[in-house]
Amino acid sequence: MKSRSSLRIATAALALIGSISVTHAADLAVAAVEPAAPIDYAFSWTGFYVGANVGYAFDGSNKVGAIDQTNKGLNEFAKFEYKGVFGGLQAGYNYQFGSAVVGLEGDIQAADLSDKFNPTFGPWHYIFHGKSDINWFGTVRPRVGFAWDRALFYATGGLAVAGVDHSVAGYGVFTGATVDMKNDDPLIGYVVGGGIEYAITDNWTARIEYQYLKFERKTVSATEVPPLYTDRTQEEPNFQSVRLGINYKF
Repeated sequence: MKSRSSLRIATAALALIGSISVTHAADLAVAAVEPAAPIDYAFSWTGFYVGANVGYAFDGSNKVGAIDQTNKGLNEFAKFEYKGVFGGLQAGYNYQFGSAVVGLEGDIQAADLSDKFNPTFGPWHYIFHGKSDINWFGTVRPRVGFAWDRALFYATGGLAVAGVDHSVAGYGVFTGATVDMKNDDPLIGYVVGGGIEYAITDNWTARIEYQYLKFERKTVSATEVPPLYTDRTQEEPNFQSVRLGINYKF
């Protein structure tokens, strides 16, 4: 009898130990298949992009004067002060190495920047009036920046070109002669600026950018009617701008 009781006790103990071992093994198996946490990869600015922008130009300046062949000075008597809205498209490419980003961008803008001056006394007792419009402009410029994950801080500068309709007309109070000096040839200049761009998603970015644009000095001439003298004026427009843009990165 005593041996049978001992056998029953030993059998029960082995069964208990076995159930504990199976439960522990099952727990280990469940723990082993837990999924790993997803890896958060850093954003890269490398790649081509296209986009659109809209902006406002302000604080433009273009001093106005006129001379004939008997005068040595420009005799400045007025100034165009450009301001207005513009909008257009841009495209470019960025390359990132480490935190540094370099790239090249081009843009073209339709613009409504204009100013005029009302009849004003100028040299040789002439009354002048004028108007100047910037109807479009574009730039091609490198960009150099510092990336902080999805934020990009950058500087930019390069070539600028603009379509400017420039007109200064005068009437001689004593001579009765008239003159109309006009030019609508594109002007070449330069642009400098900088901005901040942020990647909203892996493909869409938004930016705010400041630019200063200045264009070449151009001499515009015309012969008075009746033909007394050939008169000359100059244009050298410049303006500042702030623009908002959005890009799609490929």
